[in-house]
Amino acid sequence: MAEIKEPLYCAEQIKIPPDLPDILKNYTKHIIRTQPTDIMTCSAEYFGRLAKQRTQLGKKLTNHQLEAFYTKVSKLDRDMLTRKEIEDGCTNASISPAQISDVITLGGWTGEKVPWLKFWALLVASASGTFVATVELVVQLLSDNGNVPSAPVIEIIQYMAERDATQDPTKISNIVKGLQAGGPTTNADMLMVNVRKEAH
Repeated sequence: MAEIKEPLYCAEQIKIPPDLPDILKNYTKHIIRTQPTDIMTCSAEYFGRLAKQRTQLGKKLTNHQLEAFYTKVSKLDRDMLTRKEIEDGCTNASISPAQISDVITLGGWTGEKVPWLKFWALLVASASGTFVATVELVVQLLSDNGNVPSAPVIEIIQYMAERDATQDPTKISNIVKGLQAGGPTTNADMLMVNVRKEAH
């Protein structure tokens, strides 16, 4: 029998795929949020949808797609839209039905109406990954001459922070208070300095 010259399962042998922590975190949140009676079936469906989404052309949404959706649906001037209106906005932005379905499932919207800004926030998050990167992309997409509208940014920051257990509610509250004190618009660069300082 050949002699084993190195210990089994030492730290150097264990290679953790870089995507694994985020995949497991999102999966765990999904199971906790949905509380399925059959975890195995729910897990198979969840990972099936995830695999399907990843094999689609253009895995990651582009800034152009995200901006096109926002421009189209924001003109409707309502907080809640029907699924048909969401689908029309996504079709206009070349966002696939599978991506729409995944985001609606992720958001937990089971009724006919969907809060479009939160839906959009999850679309942005799917393209950026982390909380800070999501806020940064939102700010970039909504920026006009270096300023962003405070109201939608506040709503998105609060919503995404609620979904991310790693965010400190007190620090998020500080970011929101700063935005509220600044009036209807805020300086994009100053906002991101504050977000990077307070959030992780």
